[in-house]
Amino acid sequence: MVSIKTSYTKIKEMIGKEVSIDELGNLLAFAKSEIDDYVEEEDMLVIDIKTSNRPDLWCAEGMVREIHGILGTKKKIPFYEVEPSEYKVVVDPELASTRPYIACAIAKNIDMSDYHIKQFMQLAEKIDQSYGRKRKRSSIGMYNLAMIKSPIDYKVIDQSHEFIPLGYEEKMSLPQILEEHEKGQEFGDIVKEYGHFPILLSADGLTLSLPPIINSNDVGRITEETTECLIEVTGTNYETVNVILNILCQTIADHGAKIFSVEIDYPKEILDRKDINPNLELEEIEIDIDILNKYLGTNLSVKKASELIEKRRFDSVSHDKSKLTVAIPPYRKDILHWVDISEEIAIAMDLNKIGPTEWKVLTTGSLLPETESENKVRDILLGMGGIELLTNTLTDPDILTLNVNIKDRELVRVENPITKTYSVLRDQIYPVLISVLSKNTHESYPQSIFEVGEVAKITKKSVVTQTNAAFFYADADASFEDAHKWLEFLLKLLITSYKIEKLEHPSFTEGRCGKIIINQKECGIIGEIAPGVLEKNQIWVPVVGFEIELPLIPILQCRIKETY
Repeated sequence: MVSIKTSYTKIKEMIGKEVSIDELGNLLAFAKSEIDDYVEEEDMLVIDIKTSNRPDLWCAEGMVREIHGILGTKKKIPFYEVEPSEYKVVVDPELASTRPYIACAIAKNIDMSDYHIKQFMQLAEKIDQSYGRKRKRSSIGMYNLAMIKSPIDYKVIDQSHEFIPLGYEEKMSLPQILEEHEKGQEFGDIVKEYGHFPILLSADGLTLSLPPIINSNDVGRITEETTECLIEVTGTNYETVNVILNILCQTIADHGAKIFSVEIDYPKEILDRKDINPNLELEEIEIDIDILNKYLGTNLSVKKASELIEKRRFDSVSHDKSKLTVAIPPYRKDILHWVDISEEIAIAMDLNKIGPTEWKVLTTGSLLPETESENKVRDILLGMGGIELLTNTLTDPDILTLNVNIKDRELVRVENPITKTYSVLRDQIYPVLISVLSKNTHESYPQSIFEVGEVAKITKKSVVTQTNAAFFYADADASFEDAHKWLEFLLKLLITSYKIEKLEHPSFTEGRCGKIIINQKECGIIGEIAPGVLEKNQIWVPVVGFEIELPLIPILQCRIKETY
């Protein structure tokens, strides 16, 4: 949830008519927002936006944009013209592995009253902190265009470089800014991880900023006298920097500013092409009206659905008797599926006016057979003295490979991960348990931990998910016999016969590792963790345990589920 402060009078001016506080509150509901407080003597509204994936709403302009659609005063996508400029940015290939992407635009004829400066800075700060992951994924800069000459260099520079940071009067070196400037102290760790300093320079060598830390005190200072400015967004994700720039351009264009494009010259190490920002190309989604009506419990015609979606500031590109094609505004990247469009149509209808549907099927809730089987295994492992863990199925690939002495393994990967920490689906549980033990070396021993959870494996035909169970024990006297004892205990209670055959595995000590065989099928691994793995994870006592695939145990009713 994001909270912003804005002027009640200014909002009424933007709406274009007088509305009471109660009426405004009802209208803001269509923008997923509500009034938290109103201080009449200060003409100040505190508004809570009840969504974290709509940064375009984190300002009064964005909310009023939605309100105009609902009132019918303005419909469809709010387009503005973009004229070409002579400005371009040249990106240094050395940034490829750290903060490679930048999106820029120029705004002219802007109204930079004190109120508008504060509102724009509030929006930038909210986006930096939330959508930009505290400036790590993206950060915003705004500069006085009159002081900038093209081409602008976005490059790596020597740490001896000096400039006067915003709010200061004396030049400071880049390491000095990180250590002494309040913004350097707050965000300096981002740059320290890079191992170099990114910088934005005008063609005449004038410093614009040290992204994502601080602007310069001359070019980077925006005042009420500023009529032309450069807006830039740097970051680690191409789509993120571009959608943020689109939000900022739309916001400032709503006040009558003229927007001009900037050319971005990327090297082959990053994109191997030139970009023109802002990019206003529209994505489209096709919707089957029969499926939409079934989903919402409505009886809308294609024409009516088209009218409703236009009230939500989308464009109805084309439609026939059964299908509707919708164009998505360039400042919105939260629309991923036709279900998202159906939500927008439901909001335009007013969710409170959509009647409930009758129950057509009476069902009685109960646990799935596989859940009962998993709970049975959990009860046994708890009885063995284990502490149950609930870790994420998404994890860091290093945990599954390098940290357990495995050079490479075929994993299910997230296509556009926000962070490496959650970029792959685990195919085994034991590496995650080793990672947990490495973070608990300060606790007393022995430590017994287990998890019964989902893993994802790549087969010849598809990707399947299944439930595995892993139990590991850490103590100064831990040995293979301890792991065998607990495996025997578990499988005896599950009335299952098994055998162990010798196995060599890079994560386990040679001669103290085996594969678990049930019904002539390999269904797990048991052994002592190799000393090299323990050392990598900074664990200083022996660790033993096992991991088994529950669907291969006859008495259990766990099913392997094909998911892709």
